[in-house]
Amino acid sequence: MNINDYRRGMDRLVPDTDLKERIMNQKNSKKKYLPVRRVVNGLLAAALAAACLFTVALAASPELRTAVLSFFRMEEHEQVPSSSVSPEGPDISNAEIGELVKAQYIRLDSRRYGFSNGLLTGLTWDEDWKTLLDARFWEPRDGELIPVEVDMHTAQVDVTFRDIRYQGEFWWFIYDGRLDFFTGDNRAWDEEGEHAWDWNFSLIPGRTDALLLRLSTGTQMDYTEYPFLYHLDTGEAEDILAGTGVDKLEYAYGWDWSENMRRAIILCDNRLGMSQTWFCDLDAKTLVQVDELADIEIYTAAFADNDTLILHSSTIDESGVAQDVACYSYDIPTGRIIQTLGRTPYYRSWEEGSSGVEMSGSRCVLISEDGQARAVDLKTGAQTLLEGLTFHQNDNLQFNLSGNRLLYFSMDSKTDGLGISQIGVADLEKGVFFAFDREGYENLYEGGIGWDDDNTVSIRASTLDNQTQYLLLYQF
Repeated sequence: MNINDYRRGMDRLVPDTDLKERIMNQKNSKKKYLPVRRVVNGLLAAALAAACLFTVALAASPELRTAVLSFFRMEEHEQVPSSSVSPEGPDISNAEIGELVKAQYIRLDSRRYGFSNGLLTGLTWDEDWKTLLDARFWEPRDGELIPVEVDMHTAQVDVTFRDIRYQGEFWWFIYDGRLDFFTGDNRAWDEEGEHAWDWNFSLIPGRTDALLLRLSTGTQMDYTEYPFLYHLDTGEAEDILAGTGVDKLEYAYGWDWSENMRRAIILCDNRLGMSQTWFCDLDAKTLVQVDELADIEIYTAAFADNDTLILHSSTIDESGVAQDVACYSYDIPTGRIIQTLGRTPYYRSWEEGSSGVEMSGSRCVLISEDGQARAVDLKTGAQTLLEGLTFHQNDNLQFNLSGNRLLYFSMDSKTDGLGISQIGVADLEKGVFFAFDREGYENLYEGGIGWDDDNTVSIRASTLDNQTQYLLLYQF
C-alpha cells in the first residue's frame, strides 16, 4: 500500500447505507435510560522486540490526513444474565442489543470448556491432565448450541533437543477449514525436581498442515524457548532455523513471526537485567542485533507485515523501565525508514492524569491530557480520532488481530472481578464507533474479556457463588 492508496482508503471511512440506517434508528429512539456509572481499571498492551538487516538514512515522515470516528452511546442497555442454576450440559440464550450487536450467553456445567475457532469445546482429561478422555463440540448458532462431529486425530511429540527428550501426546482436527489442537500437562522435571522442561504448540495463521512446536526449559526468569515446525502429515519436527545461528543464542524467551513464517523477532535475556533483541531472516540465513539497524537507538519492534517492521526507540530510566517511545516504519527489502510517531511518553493507567501512548504491536492508541483518544497505524503514521469519547483514567481500548477494530470497555472497581459496565467497538474501516451500557454485571464475577476473532468479543464469568460458569459472546 502506498500513500495514495491509503488516502483513498481514508476517503471511504464512512458507514455503509445499512449501518447508517441502523445507527440513525438508534439515535432517534424515544427510550430514555440513565447511564450506568463508570469506574474503571486499565490494561496496558506491550509490543514484542525486533531487529533488521541494514543501516540506512532516515526518511521524512509522510504527510497524512486524520480520519474521524464519532462516538455515540446506544440507548438500549444489555441485561446481563446471572442464573446460579447449573445446567446438566451447556445451554444458550441470545439477545440483540440495539439491532447492532448480537449477544449469545452460554451457561456451563462443571466440564472444562473453551471457545476456539467458533466452536464451544467440552473436554474431559485424566487425573494427570495428560490424556484426553472425551471431547465434545458445539457451534453457537441463532440461539442454539448445535452439536458438531469432528475428525479427531491423535499424534505424538518425540524430539531430542539440547540433550533433553521432549515427549507426549496431543490431539488435533480440522473443521470448516480451520485447524485446532489440544494438549494436556506436558511439563517434566529432573530427579531432583530443580530443572523443568516443557513443550506446547501455537497455531500458524492460514495453515492447516503444520503447528509451531515450542520447546522450553526453566520457569519464570529462567525460562527459555526454541521453536520447531511440526508437520501434521508426517509427524516430523523441522528445525526451520537451522543454519541461521539462532540456536547459538542464549536465554531466548520471546518470539514473534512474520505472517509467512520466513522472518522472526527474538528476545533474549543477557542475565544482567537487560534484554537483547535479534532479527532473523530464514531465507537469507542472517541474524543481526537490533542495534545494527540505523543511527537511532532501537528498543523494541514488531511486524506490520512480512516486509515491514515497526521499530520502537525508547528512553530507559536507571531501573530499566521505558519512559517514552518514538516509532519508525522500516521496509526490510529496501532498508527505508520513516518516522511515524514522534517521541511520546507511555500512558500509565495507574497514574491519575496520565497521558501518552499505549502500544499494540504495529498500532497504538494516543491519549491526550484532556482525554482525547486517537488510533495510530504505525506503518503509515495515519491517525483516527475517536471523537466524542473522553478517555478516563481506567478506560480500555484493545485492537483485534487484524488491527481494523478497537474494543472499548469500562470496568467498575467497586465490584468483584472486572465489573464491565460498558462495551463498545470502533470500526476503523467503516468509520463507526458505538457502545452500550450493561445492567446486572455486578451479579457476575467477570474474569476476562478479549477478542476471539476479528468480529467476536467474549467475556468469561461465573456467578458470585461460583456454582455456574458463563461464556458471553458478542458479535459486532
